[in-house]
Amino acid sequence: MTKHQTQDTTVRLSGSTRIQRPGSVILGRSDPQDPCEVTIKVRRKAELPEPDPDHPISRNLLVSKYGADPKDIDRVEREMESLGLKVISKSAATRSLNVAGSVGAMEKAFRVELFRVKHEDVLYRGRVGDIFIPRSLEGIITGVFGLDTRPMIKRGRRLALQISGDTVPPANDRLWFFPTELAAEYRFPGSDGSGQTVGILEFGGHYDVNDLQHFWKLGGTAGPAPAVQPKNIEKLTPQQASDPDGTGETMLDIEIVAALCPKAAINAYFSEFTERGWVANLDAALSDHPSVVSVSYSYPEGIGPWTQQTVDQVNDSLKELANAGITVCVSSGDDGSDDMVGDGKAHVGFPASSPYVLAVGGTSLNRHTNSEVVWHEGNGVRPPNGTGGSTGGGVSIMNPRPAWQNVNIASADPQALQGRVVPDVAADAALQTGYRMFGPNPDPNAPAGSSVWQTVGGTSAATPLWAALIARLQQTGKKVGFLTPRLYQPTAATGGKPLGSFACHDITDGTNASGNAPGYPAAVGFDGATGWGSPIGQNFSQAL
Repeated sequence: MTKHQTQDTTVRLSGSTRIQRPGSVILGRSDPQDPCEVTIKVRRKAELPEPDPDHPISRNLLVSKYGADPKDIDRVEREMESLGLKVISKSAATRSLNVAGSVGAMEKAFRVELFRVKHEDVLYRGRVGDIFIPRSLEGIITGVFGLDTRPMIKRGRRLALQISGDTVPPANDRLWFFPTELAAEYRFPGSDGSGQTVGILEFGGHYDVNDLQHFWKLGGTAGPAPAVQPKNIEKLTPQQASDPDGTGETMLDIEIVAALCPKAAINAYFSEFTERGWVANLDAALSDHPSVVSVSYSYPEGIGPWTQQTVDQVNDSLKELANAGITVCVSSGDDGSDDMVGDGKAHVGFPASSPYVLAVGGTSLNRHTNSEVVWHEGNGVRPPNGTGGSTGGGVSIMNPRPAWQNVNIASADPQALQGRVVPDVAADAALQTGYRMFGPNPDPNAPAGSSVWQTVGGTSAATPLWAALIARLQQTGKKVGFLTPRLYQPTAATGGKPLGSFACHDITDGTNASGNAPGYPAAVGFDGATGWGSPIGQNFSQAL
């Protein structure tokens, strides 16, 4: 995209164009005295190579060769301070500067107009059009994040059913699973995550140590509960931190990883669900370099909120993690091919569609019949717009198909880009056969702060399960690294089959068509509903 000069001193920042969110209402201009913080990203010294799973790059080399030039950082800092802004932190390793100032100063510095906006019941600061930067910094600044604080989330009702009391029926009398039971079903290697660190990206809510202790005491786990380190990367408002859906997601992620990797360290990164929040959480993971990362959030492609600068920056951060040999597991979504967009077309979510992640879809696993099919309940869309839920999956319109993804899956939408196919793998995600957890009461009429036993479904449960499997494999000395490309490669250890075909249970029944959108059927081999299928942990151990 070409940058066009607007006046002698400024230039348009490529990829920064914002449109007004459909259904939003502009209430007026933002108060120019309100405080505002942004994150500025600068260019790399050298472009990252495409990740090679067999040759990860060390953290030191990623910083020294592919980080930012300190001279670029200093140059941006001087320019921002000359514009009346204050640099509150900077890092050549993450190529970022966090900059503070008043709304009025930000408007002047970046030649934008900021507004108070309401969408449904959410208030935020918004903008439309482009961001402009000093001409002297053209090519140095690659993104400015935080001027617009619209939430990057499209929630349906959390897929959870309350369970009364602390009693546990025998396995033969129930369909739901403890996470440890799913590890047995999927034949995980017999390890406990010792020496591994699992990073979990969260957006809102909080970690409740009492809920974890209750789960641990009565959830069929042994020994002491693992250490969980909550890291507030961005300061959340009390309303954001107390959000029951966000807390429910947080506790689901943590309880699954804790149960399956009780000796691992767990880092939970908390930021706002905004573009800047995505950038901040990924920066935190880049700084920590955990063994594996789990992300239970995506946002639909093709409906506006993602700016190109954010897609490029998120992909760039994920590419760096992949180059470091870190697999980032991302949920493919819980609303089928419709993805809660409702325009009659098939959609996938980002960053699940990034070529630098392991996209995780959902199945329905029946413990009594030992059958496993595509997860699809009701009309495949969660309430309030639908009657159930279904695995996300399909073909990206934002990310081209990577060279290693040599599969023949066409978009369900005529004349659409034949991009990256999502998901790569899957695991149990159906509500009726879901995961037992202890967390915020899913009943909207329940007293604030109350917690209960519940069964939970969704690809946001399948995703930490896969992250835990990768941590277990790495603990036993298996060479996992950036796993995703390996799934598509045949090896001698797999008898000439792609690793995904050898090490996953093939799902051949069902579809993820939801709402009024066309979908993707399960098929023999790789498909656009469940990828290669659900894990066979022992086969991964054998092949890796």
